[in-house]
Amino acid sequence: MRIFPLDNTVQHYAWGGRDAIPALLGKPDPEGRPCAELWMGAHPSAPSKAITDAGPKPLDELIASDPEALLGPVLAARYGQLPFLFKVLSAAEPLSIQAHPSKRKAELGFARENLAGVPLGAPDRNYKDANHKPEMAVALEPFTALCGFRPADELVRNMKIAAGERWEDFGRRFERNPGKVELSVSFYGVVSRSAEDREGIIERARPRLERALQAGVGGQEKAAALATLALMDRYPRDIGALAPLILNLVELEPGQGIYIGAGVLHAYLRGTALEIMANSDNVLRGGLTPKHIDIPELVSTLDFEMRAPELLAAERVGAGTLAYPRRADEFALDRLEVRSGPVSRHGGGPEILLCVEGALEVAGPGGARLALSKGGSAFVAAGEAYRLEGGGTVWRAGVGLALPGAGT
Repeated sequence: MRIFPLDNTVQHYAWGGRDAIPALLGKPDPEGRPCAELWMGAHPSAPSKAITDAGPKPLDELIASDPEALLGPVLAARYGQLPFLFKVLSAAEPLSIQAHPSKRKAELGFARENLAGVPLGAPDRNYKDANHKPEMAVALEPFTALCGFRPADELVRNMKIAAGERWEDFGRRFERNPGKVELSVSFYGVVSRSAEDREGIIERARPRLERALQAGVGGQEKAAALATLALMDRYPRDIGALAPLILNLVELEPGQGIYIGAGVLHAYLRGTALEIMANSDNVLRGGLTPKHIDIPELVSTLDFEMRAPELLAAERVGAGTLAYPRRADEFALDRLEVRSGPVSRHGGGPEILLCVEGALEVAGPGGARLALSKGGSAFVAAGEAYRLEGGGTVWRAGVGLALPGAGT
């Protein structure tokens, strides 16, 4: 049976929660560190270890030993590696405001930094690999995010409140011509100012937002003002604290998701979610972080489209199988509810299974079986058939590209 249990890396970033991931895995962190992300996949920065008959082996090395057999001929030829990275993300504090580059932008940026001799692990490096990073997040508990530029009318209303008499300087041209070009000019004009100027903008915005709340402002203006003031408390000199005024504030209920394409400015503020993405670690940051920020490079990647994000929901596609909309060739996400009977697949691309509830068995060909309980995960090779038996909930990460012989 070409189904391998996984031993996965927990990333201990400072913004991480201390409860959700340890509770899922059934083991507290022995040092009491924040547990921000659980990585499941074959990214060389932190590959999962596949438990094989010969012992543990990094998943990227296992796949490289026979990519055609483990990925299937189509994915082996197209990607040469597992094309997705699957994570559990737990945020107790806001993540940095960030965007991810397009495929072409990543290829050019990665090559440029290599030619310049910037070490791969250098803190001022922008591109860690040559891949793009579209991603989808699905909430496991109430989850708050900022995602994409607000519709133009909301942008104008919020910035008038925050800028007051300075609106003439910041946004009058955008108000007259609310298009992507004017938004990009206005945005860059603010974020590229000197540190002293940016701090002055924040200092003047706070009392205006407080007065607006005292005056009884409601609707999205109230939510944006409250979120902005909360970020100001945590990041008093960071221009990124103004992000809720210009980015859509999204509150996801468990099971709801959002898709984030190349160039979409976003930040996760709090909560626990599943993330699935193309197999990349490219992040261009713009604020709310002590890490490297490169404003010109970030702005050059941004999509300045102004619209509310689409909230994604799973649709039932078979017995016990709920599928989220496919938005990228590299990844797909399904929720498998093993309740009244087994859930099976008869072939298809490589997958990673993560059990979040209950206790199940993965039954493979020839009577082989693998136990999968809460917090357990497994890599399934391309073409491998299996049947999930028992009772529980499993999340299945796979590829969005239609493959010959795929099916459940």
